[in-house]
Amino acid sequence: MERDALGEVIEASTRQFVAEVYEEAAAPDFGTWVRVEPEGAPPLFGLVSHVETGSYDSNRQAVALGLSPEERAQEMPMVDELLRTTVRTQMLACEGPNGEIRQTLPPQPPDIHDFVALCTDEQVRALGAPFDFLRTLVEHPDSDVPVDDLLVAVLRRIYAAHGGEQGGRPPLVRAGRALSRLLDDDHERLQSILRRVL
Repeated sequence: MERDALGEVIEASTRQFVAEVYEEAAAPDFGTWVRVEPEGAPPLFGLVSHVETGSYDSNRQAVALGLSPEERAQEMPMVDELLRTTVRTQMLACEGPNGEIRQTLPPQPPDIHDFVALCTDEQVRALGAPFDFLRTLVEHPDSDVPVDDLLVAVLRRIYAAHGGEQGGRPPLVRAGRALSRLLDDDHERLQSILRRVL
């Protein structure tokens, strides 16, 4: 297993993949960049657009127990073993033959059971200008995801990866300009997104 893996791919297409998060790992936040490094293929990069926890058995739903987490761990430790967390990720970039990151869909999806890990700040910074992935998010959104909320989350991540108050504002402004062009100068929508970033 990859040392920093948080889970592994259980469903995949060229546009998105679903990963099951390991029991001992923390689920990545909505809007977090993750990477998959398939064996013999270039790394793939995507944005977590949905996080879900539910029962392993689709025929059995979790029920309210009326216990605190501590009481549940002591009285019914098996309950947590019956639950799983999955994340759905929109694929937005892949590594090119010379190691550059291309903001486009990959030629092939990841393999089932490929490991999924969080992107480093350096990788998130490399996914910056010209911010072509924003076009994919705006023009081809996941129909089950509120796209403006995902844009807020990804802009927050860009800001944080560049050092927040120490250096995050210039890349955030560049991303905001790219987004403004994509939103056809819908200033009200852009302001609504940007107000929620900081």
